[in-house]
Amino acid sequence: MGAVINKKPDQNLGRTVVKGFTHGALGGYLIFESKRLVRKFGSEKNYNYIWPSKIVNAAGSSIIENAAANRELWERWHLNLGFNHIEVDFKDKFKVSYRIMPFSLLRTLYLFSKARLDIDRSMVFGILVFNQETPEILEEGRSSRGKAYLNHILLRRGMHQSTEAHEIIHTYQYEGFSGINTFFDSPMSRLEQKSKLARIYNKIFYTDFNAVFSMSIYNFEWERKGYWENYFEKEARFFSY
Repeated sequence: MGAVINKKPDQNLGRTVVKGFTHGALGGYLIFESKRLVRKFGSEKNYNYIWPSKIVNAAGSSIIENAAANRELWERWHLNLGFNHIEVDFKDKFKVSYRIMPFSLLRTLYLFSKARLDIDRSMVFGILVFNQETPEILEEGRSSRGKAYLNHILLRRGMHQSTEAHEIIHTYQYEGFSGINTFFDSPMSRLEQKSKLARIYNKIFYTDFNAVFSMSIYNFEWERKGYWENYFEKEARFFSY
C-alpha cells in the first residue's frame, strides 16, 4: 500500500506492487527472526541475545519502511533508541541524521513522572526500562508484572526473563508498524514547501504515527477479544516462553 501511495507518476504500477510486496516480505521475515532471538533469551536466560535481536529488528523495520516509501532496499536504515530516531541515508553520501519521536517522548516523560529509570537494563536492552514496586498504578488497578509503553518498558522490580521478553515483543510490535509513517511523506513534503515552521519541525522531529496506529489496533483487539485472546498478547506470550 505504501509503495503504491508513494509511487512516482512514471513508474509501472505492477512492478511497484511486486517490489513493495517482496521487499516488505523480506523485512517481515527479519522481524520474525528478531522475535525468535527474543524467545531464545526468554528460554535460555541469556541477555547476549537482546542486542542482536534489536539490530535484526531494526534492519527488518528499515526494509519495510523503504518498501512502503517506494525506496530501494538499501537506501535508508534507522535505529530507535528510546525516543531517539537515528537514520543513515546511504543514497545521500552516507548522511546520518538524528530526530526525536514525539509520541515516544511523551511516553518517556510520563514514565519518568511515575517510576524510576533502570539505567543498567536500559543499556542492556537498548530501550528505556523503568522500575517500580507495583505497576498497578499505571494499570488502572489490574495486577501486572510489566507493561510496554510504545518502545519503553515498565517492570515490577525482580521480574524474571520471560516477563522481560514478553514486553520486548510488545516494543517490536510498535516498531513493526513504522511503515505506516511513510504514508504521510507526500502530505508532509507539501506542507514543508508552504511552511517554514513545518520545515523546522521535520528537522527536529520524526513523527511516529505508528504509535497512534498500533495503540488503536491494540485497543480494538482488547475490546473485541479481551486481554488473553487478543493477537498482540498471544504473540508476546508465544515468543517469551
